[in-house]
Amino acid sequence: MRPLIFFTIWLLTSISNHKLEIQVTLPENTTGDLYLVIYNNKTDFLGDKGELHIFDSSALLEHPIIELNNLEEGTYAFVAFIDENNNGVMDKNRLGIPKEPVGFSVSRMGLFGPPSFKKASYQIPENKSVELVIERF
Repeated sequence: MRPLIFFTIWLLTSISNHKLEIQVTLPENTTGDLYLVIYNNKTDFLGDKGELHIFDSSALLEHPIIELNNLEEGTYAFVAFIDENNNGVMDKNRLGIPKEPVGFSVSRMGLFGPPSFKKASYQIPENKSVELVIERF
């Protein structure tokens, strides 16, 4: 009986976990780490409660694909920025406009600020790959 329970739990977790491939486009002359924050609800979007991943942008220049494994089925949005001065935060000017390169899933920064969670979101498992364009403003 016990092996059957463990097999069932393993089967359910392996079925519910999905893979996403992110094709990254970086601006020219990029240096610093790429911070990728994943959000799974609109309440937390652009806040401090996202799941943080950090990548070396120089490695992404050679192989511009990020693979995320073990994503559960659902709606996701992400924000990425290049920390050019290595201070661990996205620097902004007095108007709140990013001073470092930034990108959003599915949508781009608009004239009046970042996209909404709805515009920046995608569905897992329907989406298997997403393009992420990181730009300077």
